[in-house]
Amino acid sequence: MNKRMKIAIPTDDGSIVRSRFSSSRGFLVATVKSGKIIHQEMRWNLLSEMMTSEDGYFYNLADCDIVIVKEVGPAHAQILEIKNITIARTGETEIMAAFLQYLKCIHLLSEVNQIA
Repeated sequence: MNKRMKIAIPTDDGSIVRSRFSSSRGFLVATVKSGKIIHQEMRWNLLSEMMTSEDGYFYNLADCDIVIVKEVGPAHAQILEIKNITIARTGETEIMAAFLQYLKCIHLLSEVNQIA
């Protein structure tokens, strides 16, 4: 788990996980290394960027490895899969709780894989 990864969470305000992926005003993107958040940034879904980018709505996620969502429709899930972005589901409302929940899960998975 020493690799660097970027994790995005859809949000309207930078602190609450947006219920629906497709209607979020932006994404809070965290850079994680060795299981710790080393950088965070808010990326707003600007209409001008969406219209001029090859990725359209997904331009904010181009360098992301994982997106943590409450809900994502099948069409958006398929696009994320094509772009090799892993979808992780959460029931958390607060973004930091969702990040910590995910980081705990991958840490536990890493420990299990080391034992096996």
